[in-house]
Amino acid sequence: MRQLQGAPTQQGQVSYYIKAQNRSTALGRTAYARRISLTCSATAETLRSTDAPASATGPNLKLFYRTGWDRAVVHGSLCGSPWRDFPLGKAADGPERWLVAEIPLPSAVAPAGKPLLEFVVADVGKSTWDKPTSGGNYRLETPGVYSLRGGNLKKVGGRPVMVVSDLDGTMVGDDTATAAFKSWWEDAGALRGGVLVYNTGRSLDSFLELLRSKASAIAIPDALILAVGTCVYLRNPVGGPPDQPSGWKEDWQWSAALDERWNLKVARDACYKALAEVGSDNMHFRPKEELNDHKITCGVADGKAAAAVARVQAELAAAGVAANVITSGHGGWKYMDVVPIRAGKLEALNHVRRHFGFSVASTVACGDSGNDILMLSGENLAIVVGNAQPDLRQWAQQRQASEPPLPSGKQRMLLSSRKEALGILEGLEHFGFKS
Repeated sequence: MRQLQGAPTQQGQVSYYIKAQNRSTALGRTAYARRISLTCSATAETLRSTDAPASATGPNLKLFYRTGWDRAVVHGSLCGSPWRDFPLGKAADGPERWLVAEIPLPSAVAPAGKPLLEFVVADVGKSTWDKPTSGGNYRLETPGVYSLRGGNLKKVGGRPVMVVSDLDGTMVGDDTATAAFKSWWEDAGALRGGVLVYNTGRSLDSFLELLRSKASAIAIPDALILAVGTCVYLRNPVGGPPDQPSGWKEDWQWSAALDERWNLKVARDACYKALAEVGSDNMHFRPKEELNDHKITCGVADGKAAAAVARVQAELAAAGVAANVITSGHGGWKYMDVVPIRAGKLEALNHVRRHFGFSVASTVACGDSGNDILMLSGENLAIVVGNAQPDLRQWAQQRQASEPPLPSGKQRMLLSSRKEALGILEGLEHFGFKS
């Protein structure tokens, strides 16, 4: 950590020197990293079109800052105005551990030689300052999105994207690949206003266990679609850390919607009849932690999967229960999930997509197995990672051949050559989100 003593340089009257200091002695052993994202809704022309004073209802500058400090302030000058503090609070959006400041932008013209914003960042007591190693202060000349990391201030560009990814075999597997995605997401994807969603067959407890074991590698999502689309959770930073249940809030509106034309008892009885038909050596119910009020999961031997699915579907139809029966997996056994007709990875994806206000053209689903087919078959863009299971790859090739190209000339679905999270990054670059 660089500790700077003195006050911010103003009109060249005060100089600074930099003192190297081990951050573990200054601010505890918190890992130190920082990034700043500044978002300005005004154009440069708007900012320089009038001499009117700043207004609270005018355009704002949004500044994200990531640091080991629990509390910090932005100390700066807008368009040459007197220096002042802009408080940083806990960010409701962006990657974890970010602070954010909302700074009203003046419409007055900046005096000649003055930047739009000249600033430093300090701890609340102003005993430690963060400023360029080359001297002076950080300077921004035009509105936009910027990142500051290790003293390197640069503009962040690119379109915001909602990434909806399966976990096991897609985002998770090779920790190096998972960490590569996390690095890009926290340095670029999230700063552009992107949203990350994990769409997985796991339960909440199973996801939290995974998150704790992969904390250094996996990016924290904004939302979770769990148990094959039967549960939706939104990040709740006020409630607690992301690796605890209190850090997530269930979307009860989604849960209530799944009750339509669904009957858990009928679905369970249909599975028992299928089990009786194919035999207990070929089918079993999965542990109770994998089940919920809108999902029944069974393991079925490959050779009996078609018969089990047919029997379950027939029993549900006879009882007037609308449901999806989804199979996935390989290696001699398949998962068979029975869920409400409105459930499933695609319906849940669209629910979350609408919640965050993303179009299908800015939403990318990523998967590796048969239970990802629903979300990969929607109107949204899709990435099939290079290690995809044979049944999914065969389906994807057939689907690709039957779909017309997008207006851009590209196919809606990409079969990536790289595996797992590296395949996701390859696909995002292909679709123009990783420039």
